[in-house]
Amino acid sequence: MKVELVPVIEISPSVVDWQRIGPRPESNFMQNPLQWEQHEARIVQIAGFNKYRRVLPGSRFIAVDDWTLQDLQKLIQAHLHPGDEVVAAADSCALFGGGILFLDGTPVLVPQCCGTLADLYSWQELVQPQFQSGYFCMEGHPCPKATRQGSRLRITCHDEDEQFDQPTLPEFSVEIQALAAAVSTAEKTLTILCEKVDSLSSNFGVQKLSDHLIRGK
Repeated sequence: MKVELVPVIEISPSVVDWQRIGPRPESNFMQNPLQWEQHEARIVQIAGFNKYRRVLPGSRFIAVDDWTLQDLQKLIQAHLHPGDEVVAAADSCALFGGGILFLDGTPVLVPQCCGTLADLYSWQELVQPQFQSGYFCMEGHPCPKATRQGSRLRITCHDEDEQFDQPTLPEFSVEIQALAAAVSTAEKTLTILCEKVDSLSSNFGVQKLSDHLIRGK
């Protein structure tokens, strides 16, 4: 089984002039991918970013390694200015996004509402020898749960009060060794992003911007 964990960023709502975007397409991006892809492309264009490709056509998820330094700075500025507020970088949550898990090329789990890049680091806990069971990706909601079953992890995505964003399977299993390799690759991608973001630290009054906006410390 091929396992991939792709780090992605979502555009902060505060960077977009929503009155210029127009109405949302019908249904969701899986059922209506063409119109949703056009809608998301318009959001990126009006926000003034480069023409980024969505990891899942029609979705709001953009691969972290696609972002230019200039666009990252603009995204961060918007992230720290939600509405009329101004949030110090040291007091902010991490950038919105997370990781999309693919099994044999099929997306089985995507970042949930309010998820951030800091959620990606929780995957490392799942592949440790001492891990047995617990929730992860807890920056957002609802949260998936993983349980060790021999050499595999059983992941369940169920919440009594809230539905998971799609495409997310209600239950699946993954080989721990393969997941560990995918997590390692994702962390290397995040390391490169951290270096980019850290080059902007002085612009936002902190020593290491990635500690706050990627790692969520």
